[in-house]
Amino acid sequence: AISDVANDDDFKDAVEEEEVEVDGAFPVSPEELSIIRAELACEFPEDYDYLSDAYVLSVASKPYSKDPTVRRPLEYSMEKLSHVMEWRQEEGAPEMIDLVALANGPESAPEAVENPEKLAKAKAMVYSLNSGSMY
Repeated sequence: AISDVANDDDFKDAVEEEEVEVDGAFPVSPEELSIIRAELACEFPEDYDYLSDAYVLSVASKPYSKDPTVRRPLEYSMEKLSHVMEWRQEEGAPEMIDLVALANGPESAPEAVENPEKLAKAKAMVYSLNSGSMY
């Protein structure tokens, strides 16, 4: 027969044993960082250096979701970083710095004269960025 009354202390040990303290960061060797950087450079040659070493290390050093006592596999970290880079490409982020330079340059610049639509887009983006950051 199963008792209708449970004593919380009966299960306290089981719960405490399951809890795992993880500080959230595991070491990543310089060789592993180099491997990740090389893979990013191959997949995203125009934009791979956008991600700082600190960011790459923060992603790679996280605990693995399936087992928080171990670090993520490099393949999983690479997948996460690739998703960020793919999103940047889809949204046109790598070209934004060029648009800012175009908008802040002279309207008589060859690129501005040859492509007035791009200049208008650049100016609208810069205006939006400047207005959006006012407080």
